Amino acid sequence: MRPGLRRGSLAALLLASTAGGAAFAQAQDQNPDVGQLFTATISERVTADSNYQLDDPSPGTSTYADTRLLLGYANNTPTQTFALGLDTGLRALWQAEQSFDFTLASPTGARLAYTNEWADGIFDTTLRYRQRQVNSILDIPIDTDGDNIPDNLDRLTGDTREMRYDANVGVVWGTSTPSSYALRLLATKFDYSDNTDNRVPRTTVEGQGSWTLQLNPVLSSQVLLDALNYQAENNTDTELDFFEATAGAVYQPSDTLQFNAGLGWAKRKRYDTLGGDRQTTQNNTGPSVRGGFSYTTPDLTFFGNANYTTAAPDPQLSGTIRAVYALPNGRLSGRLFQAYTGTDSGGQEARVTGVGVGWLHDINEVSTFGVDFAWAVQEDVDTTLNNVSEPDIHRTNVTATYSHAITNAVSGLVGYRFRQLDEEPDNATSHAVFIEVARTFATTP
Repeated sequence: MRPGLRRGSLAALLLASTAGGAAFAQAQDQNPDVGQLFTATISERVTADSNYQLDDPSPGTSTYADTRLLLGYANNTPTQTFALGLDTGLRALWQAEQSFDFTLASPTGARLAYTNEWADGIFDTTLRYRQRQVNSILDIPIDTDGDNIPDNLDRLTGDTREMRYDANVGVVWGTSTPSSYALRLLATKFDYSDNTDNRVPRTTVEGQGSWTLQLNPVLSSQVLLDALNYQAENNTDTELDFFEATAGAVYQPSDTLQFNAGLGWAKRKRYDTLGGDRQTTQNNTGPSVRGGFSYTTPDLTFFGNANYTTAAPDPQLSGTIRAVYALPNGRLSGRLFQAYTGTDSGGQEARVTGVGVGWLHDINEVSTFGVDFAWAVQEDVDTTLNNVSEPDIHRTNVTATYSHAITNAVSGLVGYRFRQLDEEPDNATSHAVFIEVARTFATTP
């Protein structure tokens, strides 16, 4: 499984894209350039959902109340940044046709980030943990901000909780010289509180290296190395090794615009245990092509990357495009991605393609209205063992919210959410309305 997204920009590492990220981002947003800030937010949200688990047919309306606690800490110095985020809480659930349940909020998690910059280099690390109930996954993991393996769209049932662990550590030397070097280690692990045949623990570890040589003020050469190992605790103990070497160039005509491209060679081998014997079930080599761009102005952030490789049973194209445009009273954002990931239901390889559009409008100084649309499809591309493909999974989410700052520290939110799941033979929809009140505390030592 080749997770196609190139992961590793420092800007992406500072985005809050998992549980714990809200408190993490809040602390960063409010933090002065230099200094410390503690934030705490307590919120209460009540939701009525016409089809809580997207069952076909729906058993009826479910109601749940989430009491959440978000804690954030940030400490900035001229050369270092450190941030912690914790997002947890309790859920009181009155699920249709079931007895009352009181459980840990889903998702719940934590995040840590640290950067250290010196005259000739920079070090950064991000660690994340997320736990969620597999039968109450509400939102589509529409993208990953380019720094971690995407979630799949599998829908599991039962009381199992999924634990996800992510690590992203990198260092760059020679930032002030024409010749610079970079190393990065990325790791992602999925585990489950109850392991059965359709809940597959899996681990991905990836190492990246690069050498960039500035040839003139606008052009640099670049050599990239990428090695990945994937292991799934499924019925055949699937393991996959991937290696790619790429040579290319970086063209930066201005501070706001950059292009990069390269040609490479990749090798991919898969192993499975069949009949008690460890066997090579796939062995592919071939050329690869990569490219990317970024354009950043005060009003527009636009970037993307793509990788095409023939080192697979079928050629694979993966990548991401993301844009944020500042409007006079709000912002418009869009995102598009395609990636390859392991599945919960068997540890095999699937392609996930997603698109999303978001619009946020500032009604006045204290009120905002926002709409977000997300669609994704998961396609099974792995028929190595049984020559059978799983049905495609289509997911759609639409969310509309109105928020109002009651005071500087107290805010209110009302919203509506539509969800749809289409996976033969099931086709389920859900309508939900929710209301939330939150109180934020912030202090600087």
